[in-house]
Amino acid sequence: MKKHFLIYLLTVVSSFAVFTAHGEWYKGALHLHSLRSDGDGAPEVPVAWYKEHGWNFVCVTEHNQMQSGERFRNISEEKAPKPEQVAALRRQFGDAWVETVKEDGQEKLRLKTFEEMKKHFDDQNAFLLMHGEEITSIGSGPHVGAINLVEQIPARGKGDVVAAARLYHETVVAQSAEKGQPMLAILNHPNFADAVTIEEMLQLPEYCFFEVYNGHPSVNNWGHPGKGYPSTDCWWDVVLTLRISQGEKSPLLGVATDDAHDYYKWGTGEANPGRGWVMVNAPVLEVNALLKALETGEFYASTGVVLDDIRRDGAGLSFTIKGEPDVTYTTRFLGTRKGFSKESWEYNNDKGETPERASRVYGEDIGVVLSEAEGLNPAFRFVGDELYVRAVVISNKKHSNPFHDGDVEMAWVQPVVAN
Repeated sequence: MKKHFLIYLLTVVSSFAVFTAHGEWYKGALHLHSLRSDGDGAPEVPVAWYKEHGWNFVCVTEHNQMQSGERFRNISEEKAPKPEQVAALRRQFGDAWVETVKEDGQEKLRLKTFEEMKKHFDDQNAFLLMHGEEITSIGSGPHVGAINLVEQIPARGKGDVVAAARLYHETVVAQSAEKGQPMLAILNHPNFADAVTIEEMLQLPEYCFFEVYNGHPSVNNWGHPGKGYPSTDCWWDVVLTLRISQGEKSPLLGVATDDAHDYYKWGTGEANPGRGWVMVNAPVLEVNALLKALETGEFYASTGVVLDDIRRDGAGLSFTIKGEPDVTYTTRFLGTRKGFSKESWEYNNDKGETPERASRVYGEDIGVVLSEAEGLNPAFRFVGDELYVRAVVISNKKHSNPFHDGDVEMAWVQPVVAN
């Protein structure tokens, strides 16, 4: 059993090129925080929010810790948990659920463990809670979402980004084998806190997942010209193109997450739940089925657009969009053609400087629009000169609580590598 899971984690894309949606669609959150790390809500607050708002599965991912063991937080007027938040917990969950103690005159809130929350929230065929961790490099460096962990994985201090990211991935793989259960390692928000450049990611072919969208206001999804960060979409296309052209067997898959921290103050500028998620096509709502579907690319990422009938095969990519009244949808099929230029050069910002953590600049023939379609039934067929194709769906519907002012609802379909 242990050997099976290790091999499975290392061979993510053996059936990646072919996928036809046939199971149920399950909505999931893969990145969120609570008072156990730097969120402002007790552990049950985000989980309850997701369950009440229609999510089917949630993986809690505190910074450098699991939601295990006894933990207390001072109740204070200055920072969470505030007295009014504890009162709200009592109204929502009842007095018997909320536990407080007093030590040396200081009232404290006991934080629920993962095991207590799983028993409370799990609902067969409707809602599933998973345990994870955000392995958070100390100071700066990569953050890695470790999904379905059993034991905490320690983080490294500031240093070699590639070495740290590789160690985190190796440790997830080793724990998966040791514990006999599937686990995932996701490279979180590559544009946050000088995290991971394109060139560093190219040295990490073991990573098959990254966050193309993260709802935290500080992660620079759309890029940062001053720091030399490309958009995560551009970052994705360059890594995909160079991996495929070098014969790598591990295309990169994109997830959307909230990275939720803020549950009491809402709006742009806060890290709220409900901005980005994954829709996973699986036969049942079980951990093994969900992780298998993620590992084989049987999912899409979304900030609001709903898809169905996704088909990826050797001929191309097609799907349907579940449209809303008075909403228009534009689908861009993105990819790179054979014979692209591999030339790159240093990035210079508007001051003529090359920031220390800037990615290099690559040619405009990487990640081009191969085709564009309007309407609810977009399709793309390979003509023979493409390396891959992926799709981004852009609606004209404003996001109700956007990462950035003016954002619209979108979806990202996983890439198909041409034969």
